Amino acid sequence: MTEKHKAIEKLQISKGVSISIYNDCISINIEGMSKLAFVDYSEDMLEIIRNARFRVPRTPETRTKYKYPYSNEYGKTLHQIVFDFYFSEEKRTELYAQKYIIEHLDNDGFNCRISNLYFLKDIKNTYKGWHLDKISKESMPIVAMKIYHIFENKTFQIVLFFNQSFVNKSTLNYLQTVKLLYEYNYEIVLQDAEQILESIVNTGEIKFDQWRKLYRYNDVRKTYFPKIELTEEEKQQGFGTLIWRDGKPLLLVGMDENSIGLVNSVPYDVDWDVEQ
Repeated sequence: MTEKHKAIEKLQISKGVSISIYNDCISINIEGMSKLAFVDYSEDMLEIIRNARFRVPRTPETRTKYKYPYSNEYGKTLHQIVFDFYFSEEKRTELYAQKYIIEHLDNDGFNCRISNLYFLKDIKNTYKGWHLDKISKESMPIVAMKIYHIFENKTFQIVLFFNQSFVNKSTLNYLQTVKLLYEYNYEIVLQDAEQILESIVNTGEIKFDQWRKLYRYNDVRKTYFPKIELTEEEKQQGFGTLIWRDGKPLLLVGMDENSIGLVNSVPYDVDWDVEQ
């Protein structure tokens, strides 16, 4: 870990607002909020954040619900600050004029890392909220899906984590993750993501030979759960607890009437390019 990436605890930047830095992330703690806001770390971004005093205003639409961190100094929301940093304010203004919005891919208005931000037509964002976001939440006990925008190499990734057993019949291995790499077209990614989720949930099957014909990803990577025999004591543990193998913690994934141990997301793969 380099010196500039060491954790900084409660670096006060204004009354009621502090930040911490760890590795490639800046977390912003706004007094009165039950969660942190996040942006990607860089020296330039750190300077921007240090010069902002964030608050989370109520709006007529949300009434008492807090939605987006806002800076009076910049006259922008946090996600607008981040978008302008990567794409330019001129680009955002042009998009707004064409009825695009800046979307949080995971619908968390406090997650303003660039991997969670992109632009989408307002009407398509509304449809996404009606359908894809809904089925993503409902399918969590079976499979968790997250979409990432990778700004560095202009790609997207759909990342699936399986909370329910899907076995590879030829090897008898259980799928853990499937990661799909896409070119820089968010609308195609959304269309495929919706169809992939519906197919998995409705059929209970994954046929990768058909996926290549049906979906438009450029590459795929799969991982499998390690083969582990549980001890009698471990079998009594509830889902969501840890077991240890070779000094490493492993999560018991699944759910029952007494306990829940669902994974809702895993990171994307870095340095994975369409041209590789």
